[in-house]
Amino acid sequence: MAKEIAKENPVIDALKKLKEEEAELMSKLKPVQEAIGALEKIVDKSVKKVKPAKENGDNSTTEELALEAAGEAQ
Repeated sequence: MAKEIAKENPVIDALKKLKEEEAELMSKLKPVQEAIGALEKIVDKSVKKVKPAKENGDNSTTEELALEAAGEAQ
């Protein structure tokens, strides 16, 4: 009798559906997270290349340097 109730319980059905949707979303999210990580690495490398210019007397702020580096990466 408990199995009959479990099969007809809308809460359990909704939970199963949500878990399936979660798995689908996670599979879509992974490539996006990887792309974000790759872009962050590119920006970090660009900022590191620009920092020595600041140390040599350039008065630009770090934010300006990051924006310039991001613009060059595009």
